[in-house]
Amino acid sequence: MSSAGPPIQSKRLGVYRIVTEKYSVNNQWSKKASQGLRTLLRLTNDIYDTAGPGSFFLMLVLTVWVDVFDRTVGLHLVGRVLAVIEEGLKAGRVDGTTLAWAVALRTVGLGLTTGLGYWGARLRMKMDSRFEAKMQEFVLKTKLATDLTGVSSNLSTSQAADQISYSAFIQILRALTVSLGTALQLGYVFRLVRSTGHGPILAFVCLAHPVLEFLMQPTLWTISHIVEAMDPHYLRMNSLRGLGEAKYRQDILMGDVVGYVLREFRRSVRLLGDTDVGQSYVQYERMGYSSHLALKIAKELPMLYYAAIAILNPGAFNLSTLATLHQSESLLSRMFVEIVFYVQHGAPRLASVQTVYDLEKSVHEMQDGDLAYTPHEKGMSFELKNVSFSYPGTTAKALKDVSLSIKPGQLVVIVGSNGSGKSTIIKLLTRLYDATCGSILIDGQDIKDYKVADLRKAMASLTQDHHLYPLSLGENIGLGNPARVGDLEMIRDAARLGGAEGVIGKMTDGLGTVLEWPRGLQWNNVGKGNKAVDPELKAAVGNMKKQVAVSGGERQRLVASRTFMRFTSGAVKLVCVDEPSSNLDPQAEWQLFDNLRRVREAKTMIFVTHRFGHLTKRADVILCMKEGTIVESGTHEELVEMGGEYCRMFDIQAKAFD
Repeated sequence: MSSAGPPIQSKRLGVYRIVTEKYSVNNQWSKKASQGLRTLLRLTNDIYDTAGPGSFFLMLVLTVWVDVFDRTVGLHLVGRVLAVIEEGLKAGRVDGTTLAWAVALRTVGLGLTTGLGYWGARLRMKMDSRFEAKMQEFVLKTKLATDLTGVSSNLSTSQAADQISYSAFIQILRALTVSLGTALQLGYVFRLVRSTGHGPILAFVCLAHPVLEFLMQPTLWTISHIVEAMDPHYLRMNSLRGLGEAKYRQDILMGDVVGYVLREFRRSVRLLGDTDVGQSYVQYERMGYSSHLALKIAKELPMLYYAAIAILNPGAFNLSTLATLHQSESLLSRMFVEIVFYVQHGAPRLASVQTVYDLEKSVHEMQDGDLAYTPHEKGMSFELKNVSFSYPGTTAKALKDVSLSIKPGQLVVIVGSNGSGKSTIIKLLTRLYDATCGSILIDGQDIKDYKVADLRKAMASLTQDHHLYPLSLGENIGLGNPARVGDLEMIRDAARLGGAEGVIGKMTDGLGTVLEWPRGLQWNNVGKGNKAVDPELKAAVGNMKKQVAVSGGERQRLVASRTFMRFTSGAVKLVCVDEPSSNLDPQAEWQLFDNLRRVREAKTMIFVTHRFGHLTKRADVILCMKEGTIVESGTHEELVEMGGEYCRMFDIQAKAFD
């Protein structure tokens, strides 16, 4: 039995390759509709809970009024004004009172609709803001609840999906209300021309153009798709254009390659020729001449219909009826286009909302134990028994059958070449990951039996992978001990121990300085596009708050200060230090390690380092690793006397200094 082909198809449009799902009647529409309905119901319920019943139902009423009743009632009132005018023209005298009432009703209706529409828009903006915050909290909560094992899938969700949830609901709602309004509009037209029997025919000629346009010009946004630029000349042209960015400026100027870049850019443009580089993929299927002609004719059908009626049955319509029908035809076409628009844009957004809700499925939390951790007065002890470990998604073993013992309060130094497994041991001891096989004991008890939160409180780590948060420097340090994050004296003392006093001192805002802002907080287009620039506006741009940059070594000092702040909790019994000083000079590194050793009382300390010297000579135990195993262990003197791997690495560093 032959296997079915893949459910995708690929084609080229301009410089892009488009990959889409193959259409399948069996499962595509029914499955998507079912999933979309479930998502819509959950989304509606969440919006209802966030907005409250009063605001939610008021928003529904205002939306229904604008999309449903106003268009039909408004059209009727306009038709009434035209009818009064036509009767007056026939009689040779217009009834001013009747016309005034008709115009007044239309004006009041127009004012009421405008007011309700404005009120409704403001209400929707408030609800949008509240619900966006709720969805952002939901995303943040699920991401923070995920451990390192599941973090990659959790963080891959579109960052913008939580921002379009409310708009997805509104667009689906508008599609429903406009559909209802369209039905009422058709009913009004049928009643208007019921005596002539032209209702169904008129509906056909009014809807022919938007229906054909929708069927003959499907866009990518109605189906799942991938868009990828493939043309090599287009790709190279964009790569060369990217060299104009500020970060390349120094290299470009110093390398004297400006002429080369410009020549290659012109060459890429020449080779690309007239290939379409626009977003031609938005219109997925290109139409031929016959399709364009059919659409043009469909658009003119109402006019042809009116002309035919005027010739075949001149008395079928009066002037006001004809004018009302003409306006109705235009309104129906616009309403149908709106339905298509809301469905085409709302359905994909609804699918994006589902990706937000699916974050719940991707949450991967470390299995928690039931045992409360009771700290040992001297620090944590560890025993690893035949531990092996492979990182998620890999088969290679980062650790192979490792066994070791660490006593409470010991200063342990782990050394070895890159990739030998040093950092992996730290990640297992701090339970960022669980061992693939073997067991790890803390104070004689399996590490998995303890409550994870209790272990986290008793541990502190300082690694080269730590980052500064997009918060103030004070919070960056203070969050080492969240309970004392507002204690400025304690924060300054931690900064002194971490060597960050000078970094903070040179900042204009001191501890209140924020180094990294979330993207999008500042932007301007002053001076872009050859626009004339007002001097005061240019000065205002210059006065915009500037981001503050620090060096790699200064970042490491600030992160180290956070670790010293963590010690103030009094609960830390294990300190893991993994190459935190790669950007520090030898004097600063020595000072950092000396400060760490000074606060080691009642703590087990484990250092991972490439640099030997003063640290290894003070270690109680040195573990020398190679290719995922511990090949040697002992004191500095013992390992030098053995003349093995540690001695070889120590001699290499000693010769480098000599």
